[in-house]
Amino acid sequence: MNKEELQQLIDQFDEQELKQHGIFNISQYGGGSDESFIKANKEGLELFALQLLKSARDIEDVLANTGQKIIPFDHEGGWMEENSNTFIQYIEPVASKQKLIARSDNKSSLTDKLMPYGCGLIALILAASVVTGLITILRWIF
Repeated sequence: MNKEELQQLIDQFDEQELKQHGIFNISQYGGGSDESFIKANKEGLELFALQLLKSARDIEDVLANTGQKIIPFDHEGGWMEENSNTFIQYIEPVASKQKLIARSDNKSSLTDKLMPYGCGLIALILAASVVTGLITILRWIF
């Protein structure tokens, strides 16, 4: 999308109304960042999306400006809960595109095909050895 299309989307939101009713919180329920969740109402999600849309609109200007390397993220106005574990302060734009790596087909080799049979054979030999050992011990005792 170009800047004008993004601006049209941004203009559809009433930011002041969203800030009055919006609730948004990023928290962790466990020990690490892989255990994170967002708690928000509809207005909070719309306000978060609005901030992201504004950042998308401004990213080209920031990348072209050699002095400015970040896009401030507006979390003022009380819509971000105070007990949130994570506050996004700014967005650091990246100029490069993600390169998709072609997924290689997982070709199985002869070793991969024979592995289950080898493990089964080892388990069978181990079981036979245990049974033979138990029989030998019982014969010594009786």
